[in-house]
Amino acid sequence: MDFNDAQDLMRGMVAKQQQLTQKNDEYPILAEDKAQKERAYRMAKAKKIVELRANGEPVTIITDLVKGDSLVSQLRLEYVVAEGVLKACINSIKGILSAIDTYRSMLSFVKSERQS
Repeated sequence: MDFNDAQDLMRGMVAKQQQLTQKNDEYPILAEDKAQKERAYRMAKAKKIVELRANGEPVTIITDLVKGDSLVSQLRLEYVVAEGVLKACINSIKGILSAIDTYRSMLSFVKSERQS
């Protein structure tokens, strides 16, 4: 890419705009996925706590027993991964916005150089 060529800069900016649109479309899907996984995890955790209390387990160890349950731990893993993917999407959006700002600055510079 020639950083002194306005056409190249515009093509780069258009590509970043397309990436931004894609990430903006992806974001609500990822946010809903995270919310659904958090919900499933919390419900399984609560159900396991109630089950352990009904079985007479000492209250002091219930938290540890719940964390060790295979279903609860699997759901927690899925929730944490979904949270990480959502954060990665947000960071990607921020990076794309930064790149677009850079392209705008470069275009302004090229324009001012041509007018000089």
